[in-house]
Amino acid sequence: MTGENMKRLESITVSEQPFTLILQWQDGTRQNADLSGLIALSRHFSVFANDPAAFAKVRIINWGHGIEWENGLDFSAENLARIANEQSDEDGRVLIEGFQKRFKLTNEQVGQALGYRVSQIKNFKSGHTAVSLAVRIAIHTMEHEPTVLYARMRNALKSDRLKTSA
Repeated sequence: MTGENMKRLESITVSEQPFTLILQWQDGTRQNADLSGLIALSRHFSVFANDPAAFAKVRIINWGHGIEWENGLDFSAENLARIANEQSDEDGRVLIEGFQKRFKLTNEQVGQALGYRVSQIKNFKSGHTAVSLAVRIAIHTMEHEPTVLYARMRNALKSDRLKTSA
């Protein structure tokens, strides 16, 4: 997220669920972010595993662009949003259609980007086949980092369609 797409936190509350934060964004949306994976895998954030009370001592910093704990650890709002988005239970059909619309892709191009045949893309979009976690992660990654999409679209231009000027 950059520029106008960057979210800013309005408020933050510690959930009753372990290591989960309730995020209230300035745009009015609300999300949960379970940070137990961060705590389990990060050598810095692992301090909270043995001290859940310290995890609860969190506040918003930098005008809503991040959070900070009393022990000095901080985390960006952008990364909180990314975790919350990855953990959301969004409709896979809506995800694929939004991805396709955002980048103005054909079904063939969506298939190329995700490594599927057009028939499978149509099955995802119709709801006939559930969108897998791997496809969700791939779409989120390409939306967050379009260069990954551009890399997947190699050979997208056919030489007979390229025009050169003399």
